[in-house]
Amino acid sequence: MTENRTTSRASRAFDDADYPAYTMGRAAEMLGVTPDFLRSLDAAGLLAPERSDGGHRRYSRTELTLAARVRELLDAGHTVLSAACRIAELERDLAAARARLAELDSGHDRDQHGRR
Repeated sequence: MTENRTTSRASRAFDDADYPAYTMGRAAEMLGVTPDFLRSLDAAGLLAPERSDGGHRRYSRTELTLAARVRELLDAGHTVLSAACRIAELERDLAAARARLAELDSGHDRDQHGRR
């Protein structure tokens, strides 16, 4: 019975992309970056790795995917200015999408009231 619980817990950890499984050294090695690069993403607030009991950072696959994307963007020559422009563009698109969603929701609410 204990073996099944252990196996089940391990299976969840393997399947959970948010499980903090990777040390900083291993994460840096997997991404081909330095530990300082990962620390800089942490300091910038992009990543929030969990900490072990000893205070060491532990990264999840989700965080490593995000860090890899940042590295790709930097390697492609994106600058702070191009990043700021892209953020502004995405914020505009998000605001438009939210407005459209609110419009659809209010139309759905009106349809629901009419059917009652």
